[in-house]
Amino acid sequence: MASEVGICNSALIKIGAARITSLTEGSKNANLCNEQYAKLRDSELRGHTWNFAKTRVKLAQISGAPVSGFDYHYQLPTDWLRAIAAYDSDADQGVLTYEIKGDRLLADSTDVYLVYVRQVTDPNDMDAMFREALAYRLAAELAIPIASSGSLHDRMMRGFGSALRRAKSADAIEDFPEQFPSSPWVTGR
Repeated sequence: MASEVGICNSALIKIGAARITSLTEGSKNANLCNEQYAKLRDSELRGHTWNFAKTRVKLAQISGAPVSGFDYHYQLPTDWLRAIAAYDSDADQGVLTYEIKGDRLLADSTDVYLVYVRQVTDPNDMDAMFREALAYRLAAELAIPIASSGSLHDRMMRGFGSALRRAKSADAIEDFPEQFPSSPWVTGR
């Protein structure tokens, strides 16, 4: 069973540092892991449209008109990290023009269905290859403050790049190819 401590320990092992039992145990390694883990996790989740982190929701409209040039504004979900697309129907049709301002989405539609990357906090909900890439990214950040090694940081960043490419490749293969509507030129043949 995957855990935040397990991902942190994987990172610590990569740089030859002592393992931890808890993010709050008070050791230097635990304190650094606790400081870096969530921000690096969210950064890597935002960086790609991971299948395990994609979700859809109908947004709740906020009363009153927004100050900008759009007619309506909507509250973004609390676990929102990045928008992928917005539609005016639940059939993923009617792509909307929208703007995101803080924790709100502005649009000219009375209904907004948002496809977005959510904040995944449970490592068991993450793909195993993503967890490994995250461990490398964390190891790179910990290499200098724990091991005092710039060359180790560089090696971990190369490992991160390789692990991230593998994770993105596997994630992309699992996606059903996007279907584009046939053009009149093709259907007229």
